[in-house]
Amino acid sequence: MSKKRFFIKRVLIFYLLIFFLFPAPPLYSEKKEPLITFIAVGDIMMGRHIGKMMKKKGDIYPYMNFIAPFRKADIIFANLESVLGDKSDKVFFTKKPYSFIAPLKAADMLKKIGFNVLSMANNHAMDYGAPPIMKTRKALLERGIHPFGAGKDIDEAREAAIKTVKGVKFGFIGYSNGHSHLVYAAPKKAGASPYNLKNIKEDINALKSEVDVVVVSLHWGVEYEKFPGKNQIKVAHELIDTGADIILGHHPHVMQGVEFYKGRLIAYSLGNFLFDQKHKDTPRSFMLVMKFKGKKFHRAYVEPLDRFNAFYPKIARGKSGENILNELKSLSEPLNLNPLVLERLGFKIQKNN
Repeated sequence: MSKKRFFIKRVLIFYLLIFFLFPAPPLYSEKKEPLITFIAVGDIMMGRHIGKMMKKKGDIYPYMNFIAPFRKADIIFANLESVLGDKSDKVFFTKKPYSFIAPLKAADMLKKIGFNVLSMANNHAMDYGAPPIMKTRKALLERGIHPFGAGKDIDEAREAAIKTVKGVKFGFIGYSNGHSHLVYAAPKKAGASPYNLKNIKEDINALKSEVDVVVVSLHWGVEYEKFPGKNQIKVAHELIDTGADIILGHHPHVMQGVEFYKGRLIAYSLGNFLFDQKHKDTPRSFMLVMKFKGKKFHRAYVEPLDRFNAFYPKIARGKSGENILNELKSLSEPLNLNPLVLERLGFKIQKNN
């Protein structure tokens, strides 16, 4: 054997020994958690003037500015303030000044725009009695939209809507104050799930073992009031302490502040999204965008909303957007012990040197 071949053979044996005695470590690969986008907006009412305009200009008209933004989201939540029904449905509270209902076909547009979780827990759930509650639930479910907060009886009204996104389970439960006890569901009666602290805590405790993120929708507070009451703040904190991860409020029809409490998010009132009201403060509201990395909350930010043609939502730009963000910041500052947490929502904070 030549010296050259002998040398090559020894080199090969050396490297083979190194390979088997000291194998290379496996390539490091960290499991990447999926990014989930969750958008929450406020009250939707597609009856009255809104319904007439949709009939005249097309169902897409009120939502035309949100086709693109909503397409990027995995969960899109709102409070559905008008039940869906037909000509057979009659007003239930004949002496009530405002009763809201929209055509059943409006469910097609809700699906097309991207809404996939809707609260029905509000004081207008029984405006046309029990039948539209069942019709609304059926129409939404048939289109893959998860309704919650109202039903044929108290059990269905309190039942959670569970939406699984990229392997992460989000559970939604909803409750409402009402102008009459007849609004509320009971063991053998349709209606909305009543705002009852004992029931809400029971439902949170039952739900948190089933899902990864618990979302509580509350129809509460005082109409057109810009600040939540002391009791609302106390209740919101108690619900977070019980196990809620996100609290989404509505009913005032104007925006209220956003609070981070123990790392959890509370939006006391998201204001209107689509509603034909003429109060001076109802045109300004916001869209809350939350990001999750897998099961864990990652970050959130707000998009300011104003209106076109009086009632129809659009993302506010320029001076209008700046004014809405500044107002929301001023409403949120008193709720947060550390004002710097508002940076997590994208607010500009003036820091002391």
